[in-house]
Amino acid sequence: MFDRDDYNAPEGRAAPTFLIGVLLLAICAIFTYLAIGGALLDQGTQTAVYTPQVIDEGEAR
Repeated sequence: MFDRDDYNAPEGRAAPTFLIGVLLLAICAIFTYLAIGGALLDQGTQTAVYTPQVIDEGEAR
């Protein structure tokens, strides 16, 4: 039971439920942001990467 002096006292230990909820909410928000951003940026454009041409030493002279 509560004594007269500690009635409405702040909780001595924080529950981890709030922190886990905030962490999961942040993870979901980041995943949603990346998924929507990736869907908006992918508009059928293709990227081509070209490697530099290698010349043999015998042909360069």
